[in-house]
Amino acid sequence: MKRIITRILLLSVAILTVSCNKEPIPGITPDELLKDGSKVAMTKIDLKDSKEDAVTDFATAAVYRKSDKDGQSWLWASSGGKMVYDSFFLSIYFQNIDMMKIGETLKPSRFFFAFPASNDSSDHTTEYRGKITLADKGDDYVILEFQKVGYSCAMGDYLTDGYLYCTLGDALITQ
Repeated sequence: MKRIITRILLLSVAILTVSCNKEPIPGITPDELLKDGSKVAMTKIDLKDSKEDAVTDFATAAVYRKSDKDGQSWLWASSGGKMVYDSFFLSIYFQNIDMMKIGETLKPSRFFFAFPASNDSSDHTTEYRGKITLADKGDDYVILEFQKVGYSCAMGDYLTDGYLYCTLGDALITQ
């Protein structure tokens, strides 16, 4: 009887050990992102005054370890658009990037999506829907995964999905 109980206990421990193991968090490396352009973060644009949709990407993106908000990192990304509707920028303050683990979700304390070429003051938003997670990071880069991140403003509805490669710096230096 002792032998059966011992075997049952060992089997139970083995099953618990296997079932409690976490699967590795799927991430992406810069090389994988370069090889497969379909994974790059693209923004689908649904304009309110037009029946045509447009798609664009972020031309520049950087994450700074330090920002003007104590203990916060800062993301700055801008599109390379030439028209008012596809020329936009994204600014997000979030928890310290150095303390984040791959797979962790950004927790923005400030969010701003706007159109610098627009003369309409309502063409911006401080709200979004969806999720942004840290997909990978190195000494000089960060890759963020935008998971159906949507923004709406007077211009229309914008939806970003995919991986965004960002250079990683210590702090924005202006002179």
